Amino acid sequence: MKKFLFILLLMTSGAAFAHASELSLKNAGFVPANIWYSKDPFFAGEAIRVYTIIFNGSTYDLAGDVEFLDNGIVIGKTSFSLAGGGRTQDVWVNWKTSQGAHTVSARLVNVIADGPGGKKAVLLDNTETGKSDRVVAIDPAIIEAQSKAQIQKVADVGSQALGKVEGAANTVSESIPAVVKEGISAGVTTLEKFRVGEWYQFQAAKEKKSKEIDTLKVKEKASAPTSTATSTVVSKKSTGVLDTVSRATEKPFAYVMFAILATLQYFFQWQVLFYGIILYAIYRAIKWVTKKIRNR
Repeated sequence: MKKFLFILLLMTSGAAFAHASELSLKNAGFVPANIWYSKDPFFAGEAIRVYTIIFNGSTYDLAGDVEFLDNGIVIGKTSFSLAGGGRTQDVWVNWKTSQGAHTVSARLVNVIADGPGGKKAVLLDNTETGKSDRVVAIDPAIIEAQSKAQIQKVADVGSQALGKVEGAANTVSESIPAVVKEGISAGVTTLEKFRVGEWYQFQAAKEKKSKEIDTLKVKEKASAPTSTATSTVVSKKSTGVLDTVSRATEKPFAYVMFAILATLQYFFQWQVLFYGIILYAIYRAIKWVTKKIRNR
């Protein structure tokens, strides 16, 4: 019995391994429709082939043309010649795809039948294929490459601008006395320590206020009257008016304080915003003082 189970285990594991090693192909096998493509999926700007297949189950030999259409407009035409007796022939045209919605189809035109009575024009029962509706998008790899190129371009421009700013800053720095530089450096260091310290304080206060809001939500749910406690709530209505008003104002006030703390944390967290506003305030102050001096 154990030997039989061991052999069965080997057989099932071997079958699973063989199945896992099989190659999976999507664009092969039986004809999926009377319109198919040399590549699937395909993206905008690619050159592919559009295929269809012709069947001749009559006793006549047929010849004619196949027109391929995209949204009702002919994109290509190819000739065919097909013997009777149940023969088939695949035909195709080259197509350069474009972005957007497409309805691709094919039709037979100028069909001639050649038989015992000679060649003559023939009217077939089935001269048009079904329609293949596709929405062609841009290749994600191309989009990614373009995005990387754009980001690199912006980075290069930013690097050039930063180099100019650094050059100007170095020129100004060389003309400033060492004593002044030391004073400015000490002031900037103190200001930066103040910014970081306030940032952490407001962040801690915001998190504390967030926990208070969560606690208020829990209390609000716990204090909500149920159907079994309705009579008790009504009997104590006169004594709980002040508590109800207090709870009603406490939650909105907590939300307002949370918003204020979040704004202050954001202000002290980002150096660009913090120093930008400070420099703007200094600029406005200098401009106001200058204006006052000139008006004397």
